Amino acid sequence: PGLVIVVDDATAERADGLNRVLDSDLQLLVNGLWRSGAEAVAINGQRITTKTAIRSAGEAITVNYRSLSGPYTLMVIGPDEGFDAGFLGSPEGRLWTDLHEHYGLRFDVQRNRRVQVPAESSLVVRHARRVS
Repeated sequence: PGLVIVVDDATAERADGLNRVLDSDLQLLVNGLWRSGAEAVAINGQRITTKTAIRSAGEAITVNYRSLSGPYTLMVIGPDEGFDAGFLGSPEGRLWTDLHEHYGLRFDVQRNRRVQVPAESSLVVRHARRVS
């Protein structure tokens, strides 16, 4: 079980440029999900690990050094009971609710009984030894 969260830029342009999802917005969102009990997270199919970089590169947001474009779909595996309410009540959940209400950014959170998150394919084994 888990959540499917879709975030995207606002449809209306703003002179101050605050109608766009930033890399720091996605970083806060992911950190809030971890803090709320997420077990696994992916953004647009890119698995988030402790080594994942979420950065901006020009107009694009990169995750695991791959450029992504909106809408950004987060697949999140988490506790069955109360995960959505716990996340939405967290500081990061409240921040994203404010971004939606005040700046028009898309922020859709749906509970899902079955969420699949891809494995991280770039993890490598650095040390191994046989245990007898």
